[in-house]
Order: sequence, then structure tokens, then C-alpha cells
Amino acid sequence: MLTGHEKRVRAVAWAPDSRRLASRSDDRTVRVWGVDDDQGEVIGVHRDGVTGLAWLPDGRQVVTGSADGTARVWPDSVNLDELTVIARSRVFRALTDDERRAHLLPADADS
Repeated sequence: MLTGHEKRVRAVAWAPDSRRLASRSDDRTVRVWGVDDDQGEVIGVHRDGVTGLAWLPDGRQVVTGSADGTARVWPDSVNLDELTVIARSRVFRALTDDERRAHLLPADADS
């Protein structure tokens, strides 16, 4: 049973090695399941419903289409440590001098 999705599962696709299964759901997620896996691993999330799902012939990537107008290729597993490093470099960084200047409030002439 695919209990990891929060909403209805719309499609599944077997990997070329027949040892893993990819699924798409109304919760906008794409998961990969191993033979003994009861939760699956989220490998991708779209902004709108996932409308298509297939494995690429290499068996290491899943391609999806979405009602958000995108098609994406996802790796078959996620390295959370690597994603954390990428996310922190994009979100938590020092502002450049130009960015700091852009956010300065003009001095009030009456103060």
C-alpha cells in the first residue's frame, strides 16, 4: 500500500530494473518506492498537479509533467545533506553592498 502520499495516487510506473516504483499523486509529489518501502521517498514536488510520470531508460531518473506547465527530470533518490547546503547558500547569505544600499531608507530631512 502506498501510504506516504497525502492524497489520491493517480499513476505508478515500474523502474526498468523492476525493483522500484515511482508514483504521482494529487498532493503534487513524486515518490520512489523500494520493494520493502512503506513510505517512499519524495523526489520531487510540482506547483500544480502531476499529470505524467515515466522512468528514463537509465533507471536513475524519473520524468514528470505537470498542470503547472513544466516537465522535469528528477534523480531517483535525494541527497538531503547536499540539498541543505544548496538551500542555505541561496537563502542565508550576506547581502552585497549594492543590495544593502537598495534596502536603505532615505534619511528624513525633518529628523
